[in-house]
Amino acid sequence: MGDQFKWGFIGCGWIAEQMALEFEQSENHVIMAVWNRTTKRARTFTERFGGKVYEELDAFLKEPDIDGVYIAVTADKHAEYMRACISYGKPVLCEKPFTVNAKETEEVMVLAKEKRVYVSEAMWTWHNDVAKQVKTWIKRGRLGKVQAVEIAYSLPMIWTYPRPRLIERDLIGGAVMDIGVYALRYAYELFGLPKSLTCQGDLADTGVDLNEEICLDYGDFTAKLMIGINGSRGEHLLIFGEEGTLLVQDFHMAKQAEIYGRQRETYRAKHDLLLLRQADLVAEEIKRGQLQGDLTLDASLEVMELLDECRRQLGVVYPNEE
Repeated sequence: MGDQFKWGFIGCGWIAEQMALEFEQSENHVIMAVWNRTTKRARTFTERFGGKVYEELDAFLKEPDIDGVYIAVTADKHAEYMRACISYGKPVLCEKPFTVNAKETEEVMVLAKEKRVYVSEAMWTWHNDVAKQVKTWIKRGRLGKVQAVEIAYSLPMIWTYPRPRLIERDLIGGAVMDIGVYALRYAYELFGLPKSLTCQGDLADTGVDLNEEICLDYGDFTAKLMIGINGSRGEHLLIFGEEGTLLVQDFHMAKQAEIYGRQRETYRAKHDLLLLRQADLVAEEIKRGQLQGDLTLDASLEVMELLDECRRQLGVVYPNEE
């Protein structure tokens, strides 16, 4: 890919560490600058992964050697930091969920278009060739007429991964925003917007959703999404068609996809390091001077509108929406 792509990181949490660990297995990327709300954590991060710590966000954004900024903080700050990056002309790769709601996404889109700055959502699932192969199969009618779809992402996360952001309203917690976004995006990428959406679930005492069942009506079939941060249904995608059944285990970071039917077929991932694959593709798009990538902001907006509708039906409202 030529010269190393120079990243600035906003945020030094778990997902930022995973990205940095995959960078270590490539010569394509380097972390040049780091800013975090707590400087101490930023220093700990750079001692391990490199980069210069900036105590002020403005100074970080004025760094001329940054090719692109990776935003890896809680979603309550996504729109604010994206607007700051765009204002300084810095290309942005921002973690999911892209923003708190569709209104914020639209505001980011308008500013990015006005300033002619690249912005993309870090929906790493759709940089994975397994997901792209699944989409190719569906578009080519490999399963025949689709009869039903089941997507589950339901794990006991609040006990296994006890992170405050999972259930705190201030940090945009809740199942649908944290992991439901993967299931909704998958259905959207394969089938587009549904004719209608219904969502029912249970709320925590904090006011965020612990689990939900989402039904997407596509006319000829229904996609049933089972989402939970207190569940045990596992993670899988099942598509039932007239000519076979498609199974993807751990669909948001899948290593393979399988079709069972008269003609069985298995597709295995070509890339093991999926965060690195995402960074490679985004860096290439930025270097080519693109303002958007294959994962468009229009898609991020439409999925955010689906998330908004889920939360409306659940009764989940975040502090900045009150």
